[in-house]
Amino acid sequence: MRPAWNIVEFRGREGLLRLEADWKRLLATMPDPAAHHTYESHVAYFDHLSDAGGRYTCLALSDGERIRAICPLELRTAKILGRRTRVWDLPWNLENLLRDVICPPGDARAVLLPRVVEFLRRAPGRPALLLLGRVLETSAAWDCLRSLDARAYCTDLAGASAQVDCERPFDELKSGLSKNFKSNLRKAHNKLAALADVRFVTAADRPSLAREFEALLEVEASGLKGEAGTHTAIRLDRRLVAFYGDLAAALGDVGQCEINAVYAEGRCIAAQFCVRTGTQYAMPKLGYDERYARAAPGQLLMERTLQRCCDDPGIRRFTMVSDAEWFQLWRMDQVPVHCAYIGLGRWSGPLIVNLLRLRFAHGPRVKRCLLRLAGGLHIGRWLRRRVGEPVQGGAG
Repeated sequence: MRPAWNIVEFRGREGLLRLEADWKRLLATMPDPAAHHTYESHVAYFDHLSDAGGRYTCLALSDGERIRAICPLELRTAKILGRRTRVWDLPWNLENLLRDVICPPGDARAVLLPRVVEFLRRAPGRPALLLLGRVLETSAAWDCLRSLDARAYCTDLAGASAQVDCERPFDELKSGLSKNFKSNLRKAHNKLAALADVRFVTAADRPSLAREFEALLEVEASGLKGEAGTHTAIRLDRRLVAFYGDLAAALGDVGQCEINAVYAEGRCIAAQFCVRTGTQYAMPKLGYDERYARAAPGQLLMERTLQRCCDDPGIRRFTMVSDAEWFQLWRMDQVPVHCAYIGLGRWSGPLIVNLLRLRFAHGPRVKRCLLRLAGGLHIGRWLRRRVGEPVQGGAG
């Protein structure tokens, strides 16, 4: 008997609460769940960071007997082709965190997005696009995209996620590092050992997580992410403080959150906010005290964390949410991250998708040509200033 596939909508926080048991059941059968898949992270996001309010919804795919997949969405505005446009988007519109649908492998993956798109197209006042922002090339959402007509959507490379295969021994991982980096690590160990009262800490229960969370906030805000730099530190945004604080408490209660830190001279000099789900260990936040940069506390803490992950038979992969340049010192794998744009409007959807496809295919080439042209014009103006404008009508 064929499944009677249909979409059931669960709106707002009440909808999230009603989905808790199904969400956790589905998550338990996903092969490689991550921090952004957890039910707790979505509740914390809704409570503290989502501006969608009543426009936050979960579209659950049912086979007529039980829920087989969940697509969380929020209605927001995004800059598309230079204009502010209303879109449905995967939560969350936050920094560079990854996103996905909750859909284990199986026949539901071939049905989820076609049913979601059909449902959204019938909804009154629909936006022109469904946006799947920052999804991994290995994610459930990326796999689900293959069930759509290729003409109905386009994709754009948005970056990468740095990852480490932790099923190989740490000694093997370290042997692949450059000689210069390994030498720098040895020197950093010596400089750290010269400091007083050095200790490494891993907090995993609610009281110790609360204590180390405060230390993480302080050390992250002390450097370039603080008020004198990029203003991206958690402490500078009370909503982020509440979000990560709730996440640490909720995931800590089920053994899925850790904060790793290194102390010296009576203060925290580096810290990491980490989430362990299934066989994956993810690090969405980290910071270090730049006054101790000579001892490279961030790198030494990373070394210790990677070794713990490789030594733990239950962890298969260590994941960063971005591809920051300094991660490459550890020779991490690069998993591509994409944004997918799916047309919803009858006429506007296909038009925008085709324009985006042209932009993604030819935009970089056009930009390079314009830059070369601008460079040529700049050189021409410089030469005219140097030699002077020619006299009209010639000499005589």
